[in-house]
Amino acid sequence: METLQIDIATLGWLLFAAAGASSLLTLTLMGLIGHFYLGPKIERKVDRRLEEGANQLEERLRKRIVDLLTGRSREVIRNSARDLARGMGLIGNRRPDDNDDLDEQ
Repeated sequence: METLQIDIATLGWLLFAAAGASSLLTLTLMGLIGHFYLGPKIERKVDRRLEEGANQLEERLRKRIVDLLTGRSREVIRNSARDLARGMGLIGNRRPDDNDDLDEQ
């Protein structure tokens, strides 16, 4: 039985090919995980948050319209509209607090 002899250049190319194959396998595996597992999971989370936000927006708009129809003062309605615009991200970067509803009453 003879021993296998490889020169330095061939050994370098073999190491380079092994590293490339390993990187390709890793990137392929990460791509598959991202496409079939993480992507749908993130999409469901975003859909759920959008639905919750739409429900909150609908409830706030309904409350503002009822306030307008029942004759609440213009300043309270103006403040409510400004808070609603902030909640939608139209004005400023502040997220609405749960205490905002308590301040209006």
